[in-house]
Amino acid sequence: MHGRKSDRNMRYDEFFSTSLGRRILEEEAKYVAENFDGKAVSIGCGTGIIERKAMDISNVEIIGVEIDNNMIEMARKRIDIIKANAENLPFKNLSFDAAIFITSLEFIDEYKKAINEAYRVLKENGKIIAILLNTSSTYFKKSYKEGEYIKKNIKHLDVNKIEEYMAKKFFIKKEGLFKIENDDLIKPGDSVYGITGVKI
Repeated sequence: MHGRKSDRNMRYDEFFSTSLGRRILEEEAKYVAENFDGKAVSIGCGTGIIERKAMDISNVEIIGVEIDNNMIEMARKRIDIIKANAENLPFKNLSFDAAIFITSLEFIDEYKKAINEAYRVLKENGKIIAILLNTSSTYFKKSYKEGEYIKKNIKHLDVNKIEEYMAKKFFIKKEGLFKIENDDLIKPGDSVYGITGVKI
C-alpha cells in the first residue's frame, strides 16, 4: 500500500519490517485469509508479501498477477505468479473462488475492466476481496503530499467510484479496517477500507 514500482520494491518490503509495517502486514493478510476458502488470484500483487502471509495464516492458495518485472522477481520467492495485465487476465472463466485486490485498484488505469475480469474468472458465488486506501483520510492526504510515488502513480482519487462500480457486480460489504496515526495502528479506523463481495 506504500508504493508498487520497480525502483521502490525493496523499500516497499522494508516498510513491512518496521513496527507499523508489521502490524499492517498482519492485519491486511488476516483480512484476506479470513474472507475466503479455496483458490484465489491476487491482482496487482506486487512483491507477494501480504499474499504469502495470508497463506501462512490460513489453508488457502493464492496465485499472483503482476505486470512489473522486478516485483515479479521478488514475488516468485514467495508465491506462484504470472505476468499479466489486470484488464486482461490469462485465466478461463469460473476458475477461482476469490479475486483479491490489495491496494491495487486505485493504481490500475481501467479499474472497471479489472473488476469485470475478476468477475469473469470467479466461480458462481465467488468472492471479491479489496483493500482500498481511504483517499479522504488524514493519513492518505499526508502520504499523498509527502509521497512522490502515490502522487505520480495513483489513478483514482475517488475510491467511492470504485466501490460503486463493484456494487454493480457483487453484493458488497464495506468496513473500516484500521486508522494510521503517528506511526500507530488503531482498530477499527478509516485510513484503510476492506470490501468483500459475493458475485451476483
